[in-house]
Amino acid sequence: MQKSMLSTCSIIRMMKGGTAMEQRDQLMAVAANKFGLLERDKVQTHVSEHSLIRSYRLDARIVYVRITDESHKPYAKIEGEVQWVEFLGSKGVCVSRPLYSVEGNLTERIRMEDREFTAVCYEEAKGRPVGENDANERLYKRMGQFMGSMHRITKGYTHLDPVTRRPDWSDEAGKVRHIDLPLTEKGVTRRYEVLLHYISELPIAADAYGLIHADFHYGNFFVNGDTLCLIDFDASRYSWFIDDIAVAAFFSGLTEGADAEPDQFLTPFLEGYRLEHHLEDKWLREIPYFMKLREMGRYIKLFHACSGKLDKLHPWGQWYMRGRKEKILRSFPAIE
Repeated sequence: MQKSMLSTCSIIRMMKGGTAMEQRDQLMAVAANKFGLLERDKVQTHVSEHSLIRSYRLDARIVYVRITDESHKPYAKIEGEVQWVEFLGSKGVCVSRPLYSVEGNLTERIRMEDREFTAVCYEEAKGRPVGENDANERLYKRMGQFMGSMHRITKGYTHLDPVTRRPDWSDEAGKVRHIDLPLTEKGVTRRYEVLLHYISELPIAADAYGLIHADFHYGNFFVNGDTLCLIDFDASRYSWFIDDIAVAAFFSGLTEGADAEPDQFLTPFLEGYRLEHHLEDKWLREIPYFMKLREMGRYIKLFHACSGKLDKLHPWGQWYMRGRKEKILRSFPAIE
């Protein structure tokens, strides 16, 4: 409850009067109206770290309006995000597809007081959330097949507007690299720099590089019959397709208890992936490096967030950081 209240106050701090709930409702009503939705049809309000989300009934379906503060992500980058999602949906990829506003736009600007926001509207994802008993080889294969299909279709996507273009992988990596940690963490930060240099030297080719989801884990897709339905493209970026695979493998091991062996996930995942898209075998050798990039990046950001006081992190963060530094230093893959 405390986190939700803090998040709500963060996104509506542009208002000068009224209660937090009144300010939130006023903002949501303006956004809903842009997509032809009525407040009387609202269902539920959700609060994330950087966004307000409210669900509405639209005829016989549920849709979601999401409002993002400009300080978190500018309008242009969100526009680029939803344009790609709409492209995937138009090509048959099961995604939570964006809806057009009354004026025919995928994104709408909202200005209140001295702050700006971006509003988008998504249809409800098809299927059901991943359950505890779903994590097995059958699901891993379906995940791989879905991602392979997405990568194959993405190769036909061209984004011409440099203003709304999604960021490159190096944008996020560069932000992490410039986080200032104490000398006690030099072993991790130095390895991160070496790894960034190695990855930056990899060749870029049309068959191996393009827009990726970059956050492909159980919480971001629904099980929809024999396939999946993907949501949350907030982290999407240009990178190597193998980066997307490595991120999925990284998250597959982050179960409450221990980091699973990646081969248990990757073997069926890649079997499914190859049904839809071909990657040269040489790229598979890069998976450990991209997994390590995500692991170290997460360590650096969490350490910085709590100023090294790991007991101040939320329970998952404490679990993740427990022994993580030693694991990174011990298992960092050799780079020739």
